[in-house]
Amino acid sequence: MTSGSFQNLPIEEVNLDTSNPRIRRFLEIYDQTDIGDHHIGLALNAPSSDSPTALADTTTPSRLRESIIANRGIRQPIIVDKRTDGSLVCIEGNTRLWIYRDLHKKGAKGDWSKIPALVHEGLENESIDAIRLQAHLVGPRPWDAYSKARYLHELQNNELMPLDRIVALCGGNQRDVTRSIQAYADMEEFYRPLCEPGEFDAERFSGFVEYQSPRVQEAILTNGFSGVDFAEWIKDRRINTLQEVRQLPAVLKDKNAKAVFLKEGMKMAVRELDREAENVELQKATLGQLAAALESKANQTSMAELRSFKEDDGSTLRHIEAAIDALRFLQTQITGDV
Repeated sequence: MTSGSFQNLPIEEVNLDTSNPRIRRFLEIYDQTDIGDHHIGLALNAPSSDSPTALADTTTPSRLRESIIANRGIRQPIIVDKRTDGSLVCIEGNTRLWIYRDLHKKGAKGDWSKIPALVHEGLENESIDAIRLQAHLVGPRPWDAYSKARYLHELQNNELMPLDRIVALCGGNQRDVTRSIQAYADMEEFYRPLCEPGEFDAERFSGFVEYQSPRVQEAILTNGFSGVDFAEWIKDRRINTLQEVRQLPAVLKDKNAKAVFLKEGMKMAVRELDREAENVELQKATLGQLAAALESKANQTSMAELRSFKEDDGSTLRHIEAAIDALRFLQTQITGDV
């Protein structure tokens, strides 16, 4: 890939990239065919000057917009590919280009009619992929987890890019990349068919990442359930958080907790587990005594015990995490640091 040439391009001559994963995700969710800058702005989470707080996830784009205005432009040029037909496509920097267009349209103070760009001619697909991966998987403005996973899945299965090459471009590790790709595939296979148009919630993707745990999948399968059942639990929010996915093995193993989970969800099922685990003698101890005993026990934990904790269906870790949360809350109440 050549280094490209620096140019100040007229903003209307550069096309926003509709193959950008964030933009594609939005267009598919809302089944948009007549695409305008307004739709792309929503997809990029780029708030307009008319409604700067219209979206929930706009912190980074808002700050980017403020920085561009304060500096009277961008410091890092966008990256543009000049295609064989002469068209210009923004490969990296769609949000910055959109902001320039919006500022120009609104008549903002300054000259927003041209944007600094690094222009390449006839980039190969692999070069475009490398630019996107470096900018949005390990760069300052990462894509959301679902969009990342989708792009990685396409590189591996559509463009047949070797896994080691994908990992090298991502700067990550093979285990995480593999889990992400498979989580995307499972979400598309099990979850998407359950959703009506516009109902698909990509924010639930993290649950399918946790679903990749062999321990979680084994617990689901050995109890007569499947990936479709898991997707239904995720969709109807019987499972709501990552921690709750990790608790599935312990809950499904316990007859009473399992029944509660299927009827009322994970939160109530965990309460059932906690109720069964209560020890009357421990309840008689003061909080200070329990805290001192817990500190001593934690400091004396052996490597053998640590290994056993990793194999106990996550019940020990679950209680530790719940205790930490409760103690931190109690600490703020005692110190007044709220």
